[in-house]
Amino acid sequence: MLAACSAGAGNSGGTGNNTGGSGQQTLTVGLGAAPANLDFTQTAGAAIPQALMYNVYEGLVKLDEHADVKPLLATSWKISDGGTKYDFTLRSGVKFSNGDPFNADVVKFSLDRVPDWKANTPTYLSAIRSVSVVSPTEVMINLKQPDNNLLFWLAGPLGAMFSPNAVDDLATTAIGTGPYLLDRYNRGESLILKRNDNYWGTEAQLATATLRYYNDANAPVNALRSGDLDVVYQTQAADQVKQFQADDQYNVQIGATTGITVMSMNNARPPFNDRRVRLAIIYGVDRDAINTTATNGYGKVLGGPVAPTDPWYVDLSKKYPYDPQKAKQLLAEAGKSKLTVDFTVPSLPYAQTIAQVVKSDLAKIGVTANLQTQEFPAVWLDKTFTQHDYDLTVINHVEARNVFNYADPSYYWSYRNKAVQKQLTDAVAAPSQQAFVAGMKTAVNGIVDDAAADWLYNAPNIVIAKKSVAGVNADDTGVSLDLTKASNPK
Repeated sequence: MLAACSAGAGNSGGTGNNTGGSGQQTLTVGLGAAPANLDFTQTAGAAIPQALMYNVYEGLVKLDEHADVKPLLATSWKISDGGTKYDFTLRSGVKFSNGDPFNADVVKFSLDRVPDWKANTPTYLSAIRSVSVVSPTEVMINLKQPDNNLLFWLAGPLGAMFSPNAVDDLATTAIGTGPYLLDRYNRGESLILKRNDNYWGTEAQLATATLRYYNDANAPVNALRSGDLDVVYQTQAADQVKQFQADDQYNVQIGATTGITVMSMNNARPPFNDRRVRLAIIYGVDRDAINTTATNGYGKVLGGPVAPTDPWYVDLSKKYPYDPQKAKQLLAEAGKSKLTVDFTVPSLPYAQTIAQVVKSDLAKIGVTANLQTQEFPAVWLDKTFTQHDYDLTVINHVEARNVFNYADPSYYWSYRNKAVQKQLTDAVAAPSQQAFVAGMKTAVNGIVDDAAADWLYNAPNIVIAKKSVAGVNADDTGVSLDLTKASNPK
């Protein structure tokens, strides 16, 4: 990091009340998992920020479609020599949708609250020592030590700006500075956004955007065919992709994601506190078959906790190849030739599909997996994620750079490895991007050598839309379904 290094100087959007939002365009999007509520400070689950970040809530910076950090409520920033001070220049004249002003005091208020969050891993910003108000349009973030991830985390939910007068009931209300207002949320069914006509930047082209949630993989694509939807985002009916590609009424995009579908083993609970058993499970499950069954082959088989979009990605898919005999040998060495485990599976179509393949594969190596379906998000987030009450589970972690949770023993994986913790900590504080990437590769190798989990595949983002739809990007950064450029002239 260089002294006075200016990043992303310039404007992101217009200067307010442009003509982009003059029409009455609408967009209806079909999605899978629904938000449990609207408070991503206290409730886990990617569905809440997916709907609200960049659309309703904004931060100092955001990720563009290439996952590069760009200005948003900050116009520019400078990083001190040594990387421990970030000096942000803020936009002036920005207001929340309730009329409250956005300024440096709001930045301090919002970031000072993060340590009290119960969700979205507030420890990601633990390098922050203090936030200092320099002037209404300038704020200084002071770090305990350098953090190569700081701007990246500030571009996600942890960096969301909240009005001090609008945080009493975040579970049911959302007051932000973004191009959309929350109109209403029908829990488990739909979330409706409407254009913010007083937005500081370029107004949204959509008058309303409706997000509809479905538990069944085929229901949203059927709704698209019938005209009830304009877009299906993160399509789970991968077997129908070719039909839509052959129909000139639709556009099909297959985008990159940060998502890692991981079969997690509770490292704190027998038998998975034994590395040999964890390795046996990895050798005993056919990741290629799972990818084919769950994604119709559109996903990318993994073998480590890193998506190909990250700069420290290395293809580890061949490190532990499918080898049932090797799995049996490891189980015998561990004295677990006959093993029964509980497999708690969220009620999501892809997870249910994966569970059947895993159950069959494990039976071949002498492991009985008792499948227990848990309602998602409510039950799975409570029992498995929060209470850590599980043996084996599977979920697609769509949030970016989830690998850093392997440094947190309190995360639901219950993974504790002091060497890995130090490697991740050292990498984040490295003096250069090159050293950061090298340190991350070392840490990832340590995690994989320890067989902390079975990383199945990098999920694709399949987006199927009517020809009229534009501005819905298929490359998913793991933060938001960003509708700021979406349009649907019919």
